[in-house]
Amino acid sequence: MRTSEVLDWLRNLVKRLAGSASPAGFDGRAVDNERFLTEFGIRLIETDPKGNARPLSPAERHVVRTTMAQLGPAWYGPFRDSPIHFWIDRNPGGGHYGNGWLRVGDFGGDLSVLYRILLHEGTHASNEYRGWMYENDWCTLPGLDWVRQGDDFTHPRQQGRLMLSGDWETLPVDSRDVSTAPGEDLAEMVRYYVHSVKNERAYLWPLDRKQPPLYLWATSATRHVFVRDVFLKLPPGHPLYRRLSPDQEALAAKNLGRATA
Repeated sequence: MRTSEVLDWLRNLVKRLAGSASPAGFDGRAVDNERFLTEFGIRLIETDPKGNARPLSPAERHVVRTTMAQLGPAWYGPFRDSPIHFWIDRNPGGGHYGNGWLRVGDFGGDLSVLYRILLHEGTHASNEYRGWMYENDWCTLPGLDWVRQGDDFTHPRQQGRLMLSGDWETLPVDSRDVSTAPGEDLAEMVRYYVHSVKNERAYLWPLDRKQPPLYLWATSATRHVFVRDVFLKLPPGHPLYRRLSPDQEALAAKNLGRATA
């Protein structure tokens, strides 16, 4: 075989090998990663020098994409200018957000865990990217009821403390009602809002099974309206948009210093 024939044969072999490696799979993943970055401000980290990060499966990508889209541009929009580094760890350990990195520990194939972590930790990230808006601008208003004392926040019905009596608007995050800090409180508010509106009881606790999920907001109207109108900025007609009774809407508007619609 002449040299030119050998070279032609090698070129064809390389082309066939490249085809068998499914360039569409590789390039398609790269294109999809770029879409996550440009649309949501999410930079998917699928490899690292230590071998801890792993690629996302198509199902996992679907969960991340649909969750981001569901929560809307007010939630993920701040990430576009300074993308979040999102990665799934091969090691277990729940989820964590900090300094622009959102880690999800191995969740054993349970996509609902991935969903809950993204919802919770992503809310922390969105709050941080907007200058800790909840803590700095909103959480001490009536109906939200946090009190700032130096660098610390307290709440009349705070988890882990002796609860004060009173007619407080509360959100039953757990049996002690209010989380340990405003940031955690906000993440739980978003979760309760989303799943009350979507009627997904599996994601809510405690819950009186005899009543529809939205009953929770009868005692937390200000929180409901804050998440809907301020944090998520949902427009009427959005799948997650729900209005409360006129008197509850008026109470929340008064507490938040907003005109009723």
